[in-house]
Amino acid sequence: MWKWETEYEPKGVVVVIHDMLEHHEYYTNLISRLRNANYHVITGDLPGHGQTTRVHKGHITDFYQYIDRVMEWFEMTRGYRLPTFIIGQGLGGLIAMELIKQHNIHIDGVALLNPLLSFKQSFMNRKNTLITSVRTSSDETRFNPGIKMKYFTTDKTYLERYENDELIVDKVSYHWYKTVINQMKNTSGNMDEFPDVPLLSIFTEGNEIIEPFISSNYVKKVANKELQVIMLDSADHGIFQREDIEVPFYHLEKFFNSQLFRIGLF
Repeated sequence: MWKWETEYEPKGVVVVIHDMLEHHEYYTNLISRLRNANYHVITGDLPGHGQTTRVHKGHITDFYQYIDRVMEWFEMTRGYRLPTFIIGQGLGGLIAMELIKQHNIHIDGVALLNPLLSFKQSFMNRKNTLITSVRTSSDETRFNPGIKMKYFTTDKTYLERYENDELIVDKVSYHWYKTVINQMKNTSGNMDEFPDVPLLSIFTEGNEIIEPFISSNYVKKVANKELQVIMLDSADHGIFQREDIEVPFYHLEKFFNSQLFRIGLF
């Protein structure tokens, strides 16, 4: 777990949850922008990702491992006594939704970036065929999930970083796949149970990892008083995995500011 504090008068604190296969270091651009916008930032690597472990890379025993880890990050925010927000990218968005629902935590707003609520159908077809042979082995048997890093971003700088990063997860376990799929189906099928928390969700219409329009329709089922769904004209799954983040950050900061205004702090 890491924390970066703003050098200015803080307006709030933000917990950032990274996506599958990658790790928190791909959010330094976003973290820098948040700090310059007067926010403290807390983040870290999810179990089986980044610097957390080498032995269990690409593997979890159950989804609660993710929720418990992020809950540790959220607990760190309490000491600041500031408005608190969560940003979840992809798998991180799925984790954020379950964390808020299961722990009923007080949160001033959550931003879901291409939340993992429905995999691309072409991806599912390929994986289901492969899983038939993988399942004859063991739950910890690893396989290539077929998610190319170029689906995350078309930014050449980030693609080069991915290519040379030994911490990128290139194989996942059967149990990881099964666990994530089951949680995705459970969450998307019970969106009406999500608490009334201010929610912003940003999607990219050319996404090659999730079905953006199906996922956005799931989000729209949330019965929240404050709900914004934005569809960007982009093919990149990673909203902030690029050098140019002006447009998505504008929407993000506007959302945060509106919540601060709502509670009388802006």
